[in-house]
Amino acid sequence: MNLNYFAFFLISFVPLLIAIIWYRPNSFMLKWTKNEVVNPLTLSPIKAGIAFLLSVFLVYGYMNLVIHQLGFYELFFTDIMLGNEASKEVVDTFLAKYGQKHRHFGHGVLHGAINTFLFIGPFLGFSILLERKKKGYLLLHFSYWLVTSMVIGGLISAFI
Repeated sequence: MNLNYFAFFLISFVPLLIAIIWYRPNSFMLKWTKNEVVNPLTLSPIKAGIAFLLSVFLVYGYMNLVIHQLGFYELFFTDIMLGNEASKEVVDTFLAKYGQKHRHFGHGVLHGAINTFLFIGPFLGFSILLERKKKGYLLLHFSYWLVTSMVIGGLISAFI
């Protein structure tokens, strides 16, 4: 499959950009939930680099969850790499017919929301239970991840 790695690189900045907007000191969410969070713009260069690296991993993981054709391609990947022409023909025929199915922004947004509820929600909820935080804290961070995941999913589906 031909993937757009330049778009992958650009989409990796999305979590950082949304965090700058979401967690700024005069943010409506911080005022509404009565929380105080460290401003992402004040991160040291090393921590900002680590945050970007983590967002690259996040986008890569979401890419495998949002683009359904990758799963089909991965079934035949080893055979194709070993030079099996029959497998390559099967994949080429399938991708020619169904390669662009469900590859639009709205479908990616749907998968971003599903991924937030299935993966990020349980981890965030468990962490907040252990730390005995208020529900406003959960709402602040869960809503950030919901918006971020939906934007990432939509961009991956539309552009990668």
